Amino acid sequence: MELIKIHSSKDPLIAHAAQLYESAFPADERTETDKFLAMIDNCPKMTFNAIVDDEDFAGMAVIWDLGICRYLLYLAVEEEKRNKGLGGKTLHLLQAESELPIIGEVERPINEMNARRIEFYKRNGFHVETENPEILNACHTYSTCVLQLISTKPLDNLAECQRRVVETVYKSMH
Repeated sequence: MELIKIHSSKDPLIAHAAQLYESAFPADERTETDKFLAMIDNCPKMTFNAIVDDEDFAGMAVIWDLGICRYLLYLAVEEEKRNKGLGGKTLHLLQAESELPIIGEVERPINEMNARRIEFYKRNGFHVETENPEILNACHTYSTCVLQLISTKPLDNLAECQRRVVETVYKSMH
């Protein structure tokens, strides 16, 4: 398994990514697919990583460098490649790239799937930093989209990390 950084929306691996993007994330958690793909070309702080296993596209990890932290926007593995440890290996490779903490958002554990997702991140070096990231939650388009903030390291600058996500990531997506 390896991560391949994609620098162009014209890369052949992107054809697989678009389909995974639409199937893995609900509409209220993503922007239009064409706009998302254009971000690969136009957002220098965003890195699109193709997860490749046995020379086949297996998933994607999208991460933003925000200077004081890195924001994991998307992590998804193709359905037929799940439960093989690819997601965990991907998170460990991303953590090894930088000393900066990686932050992300996860749904609250209101059902079994959400609880399993949080446990997956905990097994792979994350903890719930706050159950109510107020700055982030106030910016979500859908009021039902209330998330928790996870991080690989304790954050001394929680509010500033959230502000940078809003200013850099959210504004690029809308």
